[in-house]
Amino acid sequence: MLDPSSKAPEASELSGEAPSCLLVRLPTFYFVKRHDAGTVNHAQKSPLSCSSTASERHTRQLMHRALLLPEIVRLIFAFVRECDDSPIDDNLVGHAFIHKTIGKSTLASLARTCRAFHGPAIDELWMNLEALDPLIKLMPRRMWTKKHYPPLVRTFIRKKHWLIFTKYASRVKSLRGPCCGFPAAVQHRVMSTIAGYSKATLPLLPNLTEIAWCEIRIFHRQEPCVSLLRYFMGPSVTSVTLKLYCWPYHISSETAVLADLSKLCPNVSSFTAYFPPSSHNDPSQEVGAIVRKWTNLRTLRSCALPQPVMDQLGSQKTLQSLAIELNNSVYPAYTGQLPDTIHTFSLGGSSAILCTRYLSNVYGAPSTLGLRIGVDDSTLDDVSELFYTLPAHLDKNALRSFSVELTSSYWISRSTETFQLSLNVLRPLLVFRFLRVVDLDLFSTEGLDDDAYATMAQAWPALESIALGTTDVSKRHPQATVHALISLLKFCPNLRVLRLTFDGTTCIPEADNIPSSVVNTQITEIAVGHSPVEDINAMATCLGLLMPSLRRVLSARTDREELDSIERWEGVERMLSCSLRSQGINTD
Repeated sequence: MLDPSSKAPEASELSGEAPSCLLVRLPTFYFVKRHDAGTVNHAQKSPLSCSSTASERHTRQLMHRALLLPEIVRLIFAFVRECDDSPIDDNLVGHAFIHKTIGKSTLASLARTCRAFHGPAIDELWMNLEALDPLIKLMPRRMWTKKHYPPLVRTFIRKKHWLIFTKYASRVKSLRGPCCGFPAAVQHRVMSTIAGYSKATLPLLPNLTEIAWCEIRIFHRQEPCVSLLRYFMGPSVTSVTLKLYCWPYHISSETAVLADLSKLCPNVSSFTAYFPPSSHNDPSQEVGAIVRKWTNLRTLRSCALPQPVMDQLGSQKTLQSLAIELNNSVYPAYTGQLPDTIHTFSLGGSSAILCTRYLSNVYGAPSTLGLRIGVDDSTLDDVSELFYTLPAHLDKNALRSFSVELTSSYWISRSTETFQLSLNVLRPLLVFRFLRVVDLDLFSTEGLDDDAYATMAQAWPALESIALGTTDVSKRHPQATVHALISLLKFCPNLRVLRLTFDGTTCIPEADNIPSSVVNTQITEIAVGHSPVEDINAMATCLGLLMPSLRRVLSARTDREELDSIERWEGVERMLSCSLRSQGINTD
């Protein structure tokens, strides 16, 4: 970390990561240091240009004028920070401890380039913290190292340490915790020492607006960490996410912090609380006591809440997004109309029966509906009954987006089983004629033929995105052929996202038999999952005529047994790309 009183370290020391960064790819250049008076001093060399020749050392090159504007510099640095937002690999999506570091390393280098860059780069570097580790490492090593020190030495800080901490702590706006590399006892000791300093006031991060706290199952039952929240919660916090996987095994200091949550951060507008699916201790009363004290709540995701709390949320008319998780615990019954302000409604349960029981007493008009169904305790008949409940309890003209996720009934993960869709199962959904997004990607489409797809396409003419069967874990052979795809393109002219499994080995129409009116120029990428294919020339010709802008074809890449099919789909993609490039269209 940057310390004004110490010698400037290398970029890797600033970010805590490898020194590779975006700036390494740039040519060597010099930046002119400008003082407030506007005078120009001798050119100051960038720390990245250490191997320059003698003639280059006397070369002076001015920065572009645009980089003298703080607004533009901050905008550029914000883009650099966002380089770390996407995972390293598609297979690691959602992993809590894997992040790119090229953005952080670049910002660390930019902070040492010149005075004009220092402040904006540090602001972006410290804006989002993935753990408490960088804050703890701002303190002297004697406070957090494994080496033995007397207790008095471990809990003593000087003024310079406090100034360094406040310099960076004031820049933190988003925090994920707790630490990854320090025991809970060390975290408590360091934070209590900082909070006990004579000039310290709570919260220690005065500009924090978003906090996400995740317990690691079993580990944090031995080393409680929820009570650390009291050092960071404050009036500026508007978004709180708690993953309480150790519920209900929290000690008294932790439950006290959770009970005072609405007092510690009274201005929360977004609150999310996760509990283990197998928890049999219903947290609805505790969560309800917290939620009802927030009068400006817009987004809520939690367990089922008591009737009085739901009635109060409806009367406040601020709630826009509501997600209810029905665990295996006994949830309180709620009967009534969902608030008119709710546009996004999500319901999840360990079984489809739980979701059906809850929806049977609820009425609403959301524009987005998401269902999460535990497969282990559900059957296809249960799912069908749930679908038949929807038209009677949801506004048929308001719903625009519908998605279903199949999860494990006992674990926080996707299910390893699925259900086979048929037109009879989907028939109650056909009354929602204004649907724009349909996501049933985890289901098996073995029971859907070309006629079923034609019926669905005619029922949903406003469809813009559809996903059916491309992530089906059973990988059953689909009935539908290319004609199912043609029906969707024919009756859904606004279609932009297409994820569909079909049998590509048969019924591929000849070029002369493809209707010229069935053309979609908006789709540039399709996903075909485990769809089989044989004749790549016929398939590429057919898809190219139906979707002239198509340049990418995504197929399943999980089973080695399907390598032949994967290679054929890659061949289809190459043929489509070559056709586009021959027309002068860039396919990169």
